Amino acid sequence: MDWTKLSSITAAALAAVLIAVPATIVAPVAAANVAGCLPLNGTQLTASSHEDTNYLGIIYDSNVTYWYQDGAVNWHRTVDGGEFNLTHTNTSGTVPAAPGSTATIPGTDSGRRGGGGGSPIVVTVCNQ
Repeated sequence: MDWTKLSSITAAALAAVLIAVPATIVAPVAAANVAGCLPLNGTQLTASSHEDTNYLGIIYDSNVTYWYQDGAVNWHRTVDGGEFNLTHTNTSGTVPAAPGSTATIPGTDSGRRGGGGGSPIVVTVCNQ
């Protein structure tokens, strides 16, 4: 058997493996989206609440529409004054967020000392 020919075939095969292995190690693997995450395509989602956000005991209905666009979670909140038919100023905002991260849409701040009125909404942005 010609050992020279065998060693050159082995060297070529080893070189091919050494080139292919790092390429598979370095190649990024797409992470799966978290269930219920906010899509990157601008699809609008809605969250609703029925809560007391002030000292008067008035229950407010809050509806928040939110979507992902231009590197941020954008949102619009409509608040209705429940039993007394009071209305609040509708609010909108933007929270910067990268794909795969979380963003917090602030709760309604209806005059409680120190803020904190209403529940914030924590949104997970999809990876892809």
